[in-house]
Amino acid sequence: MSGSGELITHTEALLAKQEWSPAALHVRLGAQQVASRAEAHQWRRLIERVPEDQRTAGAWPHALAWLAYRADDLPLLAFALAQRPGAYPAVEAYQASLNGDWQQTLSWAEAALAEPSTSLPDRGLAARFRACALTELGAVHWQDAFDAARRHLKGRDRGVLNLDFAYYLIRAGQEAAARDVLAEAVSELRHDACLLTLALADLGITCLRQNLFAEAERSLRRAIKVGHTPEGRMYLSTAWRGLGGLYLRQGQPARAHYAYEMAQAKADMPDDRSKAMRSSALVTRLRGQLNDAMTLLHDVLHHDRVPDGQPHPVYADLAAVLVLAGDRAGAQAALERVPSGSIEDAWRAGVVRAELQRLDGQDARTDLNALNISAAWARQEAWVFPKLFASIGVVSPLPEWEAVVYMVGPLRVTMNGVDILLNAHRPAAALLALLVINGGRVSAERALDALTLPGQTPRAQHKELSRTVRELWEALGWRGAVTFGGGVVCLSDEVNWRSVLPAPSQSETFCEGRYDRWILEWRDEQSKLNIFAFD
Repeated sequence: MSGSGELITHTEALLAKQEWSPAALHVRLGAQQVASRAEAHQWRRLIERVPEDQRTAGAWPHALAWLAYRADDLPLLAFALAQRPGAYPAVEAYQASLNGDWQQTLSWAEAALAEPSTSLPDRGLAARFRACALTELGAVHWQDAFDAARRHLKGRDRGVLNLDFAYYLIRAGQEAAARDVLAEAVSELRHDACLLTLALADLGITCLRQNLFAEAERSLRRAIKVGHTPEGRMYLSTAWRGLGGLYLRQGQPARAHYAYEMAQAKADMPDDRSKAMRSSALVTRLRGQLNDAMTLLHDVLHHDRVPDGQPHPVYADLAAVLVLAGDRAGAQAALERVPSGSIEDAWRAGVVRAELQRLDGQDARTDLNALNISAAWARQEAWVFPKLFASIGVVSPLPEWEAVVYMVGPLRVTMNGVDILLNAHRPAAALLALLVINGGRVSAERALDALTLPGQTPRAQHKELSRTVRELWEALGWRGAVTFGGGVVCLSDEVNWRSVLPAPSQSETFCEGRYDRWILEWRDEQSKLNIFAFD
């Protein structure tokens, strides 16, 4: 049994014997030492056994305050702090931060740090929110405050602080430093599936911003794996959305659309679902599917229960669709409903205004340059606003989507230079090689004859072929990557599939690790060609 498990068991025994005072000390210690959000909720459920009249006595208010902080339980937080107003300034700092009152947050945090009797856990909590408050208040040396707070903390608490620190570093444009901090957070949060999913997703998105595509995909794929555990689900949608952004940046819209569909399906929070829906609409707009994009965006308005005419960020997206559809008046009306919000919404609204100027024969270059759009974002929007962005020197056609299937040695696949996670020893790898060798299309009968699949009956083998097709498209990243219907298996024609084959003298290395009938036949044919070459 772990140390936390033993502490919980001991606390349960104390509660059963109604030994309230020592139980309160155990709960406070347990809350201060939690290793995961799941463990915090385990402690939260435990205190349901504590009578109301005992919760206001002795050490209970402090224990409950810490437990409320760990479990994000705002009603419990308000109850605990109301019992001893001002007695727990570190936790008061946390509550003030939730209200966005950063000056009050700073005052409470510094009061906790100035008091010699403040415990080490409370001191660490105060240091965290002091650093956040100083940053929000525009202090010049805010990074020093985070460095000081990091010296107070270790383990999960340091990981949580590093998530804060990375957020502010990104906001300050220090992406490389944020990446290093997030890498630390990943290690520190390894026992908390919930926050580990968030740290990995943030790390992947930060790598994406720096064009580190392989590193981004590794982190995002790992975030998705952790996020599929019950404890990690909260940020699973964020990870899928990050993966969609990666694929879109690489010019792989079908993969991006599938990732955004998964982000929508895995979203637990309404805001996450709205973001995923908007991302799906972005992909459809960039692919020129304007009616589908319009439908998705109106679905967002319906999902968010936005009354007619009320401002909402989605109107920036609608304005972009409308101007591309030739509805200038509709685009202008949509712009009037865009509230101040994220930088990307401001960029999108600004691009639509500049496009409207260009369509009216005006010079939009000054206004477009004034937006200070990021280079990657500008290149993406240039796919659909080519004339507008060409006026400021940004020429960016949709990148060619190329997949290279390396069949020398164990099969390996890259898309736009980034490795695909496909197991070279699985039937799916042999099926991909078969499809590429045959121009992207084979009959089901040919596939069944060529591949070594389990199953003794034709029906069982067809079922295995369907499973293999699914395994392949899941590895490639979208449903349409491989289709099986009408007796034919096909690769997507959105991708330029290329193969790298061994020379006849190296034919034995072809798809190494697979011994399907067609692979053995291919090796044999090529080895004969090598013999003939020496005759």
